[in-house]
Amino acid sequence: MKKFIISIVMAFLVLNAFSQTAKTPFTRDYYLEKSQKQKKMAWRLFGAGLGIAAIGGIVQLSNTNSNTWEFDFTGAYIAAGGGVLTLASIPCFVNAAKNKKMAIAITMDNQKILFPQESTFIFKKQAALCFKIDF
Repeated sequence: MKKFIISIVMAFLVLNAFSQTAKTPFTRDYYLEKSQKQKKMAWRLFGAGLGIAAIGGIVQLSNTNSNTWEFDFTGAYIAAGGGVLTLASIPCFVNAAKNKKMAIAITMDNQKILFPQESTFIFKKQAALCFKIDF
């Protein structure tokens, strides 16, 4: 009997340890804040990438020597890295737009529902969380 009780208690402890908790509030404000943070990050990546590409271009132009056939591609590599960083901002812009659409799609609304009352049905308003999905 002791083994049975201990195994039941351990099973409940393990089930409780692996259960999911709702830590993220999926509200309109949550998605708007997330969208704004992603958009700020995207603009920072874009600006940093353009700045690094410009610095790389200046370094490449200053290292060119028309007297010899030897080329130093350090500035070109820096400019290419800036270009990659600029391209890395595109997914951040896309995700920010998706989260903004999610924030627009979630609204609170009073909807009419059919409610039985005695022998007839009446329409009663009830608060509802509406989620619009566009195809």
